[in-house]
Amino acid sequence: DGKSVKACTVFAVQADGSEVTTIEGVGAEGELHPVQEGFWEEHGLQCGYCTPGMIMSGIHLLNENKNPSEQEIREGISGNFCRCTGYQHIVNAIQYAAKKG
Repeated sequence: DGKSVKACTVFAVQADGSEVTTIEGVGAEGELHPVQEGFWEEHGLQCGYCTPGMIMSGIHLLNENKNPSEQEIREGISGNFCRCTGYQHIVNAIQYAAKKG
């Protein structure tokens, strides 16, 4: 329903009747969503463990704010933890998507 939630904090029964979008449901058929493309182009992933959550948080952020500052991006992804990248490439990826529109 357009809300970003952590799957580990919501029971399936709570989502009954809601529209649920997962990482598999973003992007057009055979194409990457601009945030996914940004992660590819800006090297925003390494091991991949945090990538789905980061991408979904990035999409939610850009739906709410089309041109976020670096600080707003960092706040928008703050509920996700990355052990590999140090976050700068993730921020760059979301900035890439914001510029792409």
